[in-house]
Amino acid sequence: MIKETLNLLFVENCTIQEAAEKLGVDQSNIKDRLLMLEHMGYIAEVCNNSGPKTSACCSCSAASSCSTENRDIKGKAYQLTEKGERICRI
Repeated sequence: MIKETLNLLFVENCTIQEAAEKLGVDQSNIKDRLLMLEHMGYIAEVCNNSGPKTSACCSCSAASSCSTENRDIKGKAYQLTEKGERICRI
């Protein structure tokens, strides 16, 4: 499950909807998997796909209102960590 999800989202660059369809689950399941993968250290949240979560934009209290992304995700973006990259190569 971990490798399949990582490959779909980060190697094949599928959207959450596409990944859900390919895995036969609903989108909320994929979002739950993202949270789990982050907690396990396979992915890390980044701000606006431009930098680590500690950037000034991410720490701004108005950052969520700047996002034009799907409000469920509130502009969150993720990238593979070294641990995540390793599992994708296996």
